[in-house]
Amino acid sequence: MNLEAILDILFPPECLGCGKGLIAGALCAACRWAARGAPALALRDTGTCGRYYFLGAAGHYKNHVLKSLIHALKFGGIRNAAFPLAEILAYHARTVALPLKTFSVMPIPLSKARLRERGFNQSELIAKHFADMLALPFEKETLIRRQHRKPQSRTKTIAERIENIRGCFAINSNAALTKKNIILVDDVSTSGATFLEASTALIAAGAETILALAVAKA
Repeated sequence: MNLEAILDILFPPECLGCGKGLIAGALCAACRWAARGAPALALRDTGTCGRYYFLGAAGHYKNHVLKSLIHALKFGGIRNAAFPLAEILAYHARTVALPLKTFSVMPIPLSKARLRERGFNQSELIAKHFADMLALPFEKETLIRRQHRKPQSRTKTIAERIENIRGCFAINSNAALTKKNIILVDDVSTSGATFLEASTALIAAGAETILALAVAKA
C-alpha cells in the first residue's frame, strides 16, 4: 500500500466544493455537475493583428464550486484541484466549433518571482491535464513572462490592467511558431488583458490562430 492510499484512509478526502466525504477525487458528483454551469463568454473573433483571437471561459467565478476549486489550488496549494478544473475546461472546449486537433496547448506563465513564491504555476497544471484530456501537444517553455508585476486582481480598471501587463511576455528564441494554432489556458480572466498581451506576442512571432480559454470569468 502506497503512502497516498494510507493517507486517504487516515484522512478521507473531502469534496473541495461542499466538504462532503469522498472515496476518491476532488469533487462529488453534485459539485462536478454544478461547476460545469454555462460558459461565461461566447467565443468571439477580435481580429487581433489581422488574425484571429478568441476568448472564452468555462464558467463564472461567482460559481461557488469553481471559486472553491481555484482558491484551493491557487492559494491552498491543493494541486489535485487542477484535474477537475481541467475537466470543466475540456467539457466546454469540446463544444467549440473549431478543429481543436490542430492546436497546441500553452499555459499563461508566471514570473520567476511569483513561481518561487507559489512553488508552481496553477495554469500550467490545469493546461497539462487539459492537453492530456484532449490528446493535444503541450508546450510550457514557448511563452515566457519576462517581467514581474503586481497581480491583475489588484488592479481596479481595464486601463490599469492593460498597462500593468504591457510588455510582460516574450517568446523563447528556440520556439517555432510560424502558422501555429495555440490554445492559451489560464485559471481566471477578468478583462482579457493578459490573454490579449500574450496573444499579441505569439502572433507577432508567427502564430496563426489563438484560442484563449479561462476556467472562470471574474
